[in-house]
Amino acid sequence: MSWEYTEYTKPCACGKGLVLVSDGSNDWGQTSHHETILCLVCKDKTEFEVAAKAERKRIADKKIGLLLFYFKENYKDKLLNKFLNAKSKKAIWKIAHEIGLETYSESSFYQHSKSKIFSIEEYISSKIRWENLRNLINALEIDDPKLEKLFDEATSHIKEFEDEQKKLSYLWAKGKI
Repeated sequence: MSWEYTEYTKPCACGKGLVLVSDGSNDWGQTSHHETILCLVCKDKTEFEVAAKAERKRIADKKIGLLLFYFKENYKDKLLNKFLNAKSKKAIWKIAHEIGLETYSESSFYQHSKSKIFSIEEYISSKIRWENLRNLINALEIDDPKLEKLFDEATSHIKEFEDEQKKLSYLWAKGKI
């Protein structure tokens, strides 16, 4: 099983330089594609855009971290109280499912939680995540302007990355990437 590569150049985005393209394939139907920007203007612009995007992602992650910290500090006990009367895994799953924390079926929940010692506090802590936060705020009927402000800030910063992920997922599902 060997790889065969084809290299060629094409004009860069600004039209003043070149991009070296290397396409490869092997006997198993695998392919590779790599582009190296040879134009200094386009290379600098691309490096700047990559660095700027990384900084925006770092800021978004920080905003989410602040939001999750605030939620845990102020509302984790309130969430734990929802599970206070749950005496079995079935009862825990039912409450979590109603809140929107649990997407697994009941039998899958048992499979995922049987391999380790089950602690309700660890389980709840693991469910306080960005993806679940809106469901938690709604289920606990929280009316906290500071929490809402933190949530809105985090949402505005992470939206670009969530939209990009949705687009990539769609393209992958359609077989376009």
